Amino acid sequence: MKIKIYLCSLILLIYFFSCSNPVSPDENDRFAIYLLQNDSLTTKDAQEMKLSHLVLKDKPVFSFSDIAGYQIEDHKVYLKKSPSTYFGTVYIPLFSEYFGKPFVLIGLGQRIYLGSFHSLASSWRPITPCIFGFLVINDENSFNIHRAAIHDDSTFCDVRNDKRILQALSDKIID
Repeated sequence: MKIKIYLCSLILLIYFFSCSNPVSPDENDRFAIYLLQNDSLTTKDAQEMKLSHLVLKDKPVFSFSDIAGYQIEDHKVYLKKSPSTYFGTVYIPLFSEYFGKPFVLIGLGQRIYLGSFHSLASSWRPITPCIFGFLVINDENSFNIHRAAIHDDSTFCDVRNDKRILQALSDKIID
């Protein structure tokens, strides 16, 4: 009798673990862009650290639920609402307070790459993907994630094409 109870318990346990997916990311972390907890860190500082050691803010700036669409060709992200909604201001003159701020892009619950909010007027450009400033007047409510500056074509790998990002946004991809 004890063996039957043991076997039934074991079968139920195996069934329970095979049906659950504990590695499934939170819906918001399916795709998300997080700022760093330490506001004083610049992109240059963050580039010198391991991605896994960067402490992220509790909530993302943009998450999967904020995305209306994604265009692979130019890495254009369409938002459901005005960009000002996500930054808490009515007018964002080219991300003024976010210039040079590093962010971490999350795909399928994993850290994919370090990026930076950046100004086109800046003379320095990080070797990370960048989201350049945009105006709230942007009728599309969109922004592009631009590739990192290339210093050596022979070793360049465009991290924006990571398969986890494309998989996370698969049902939001626009042709």
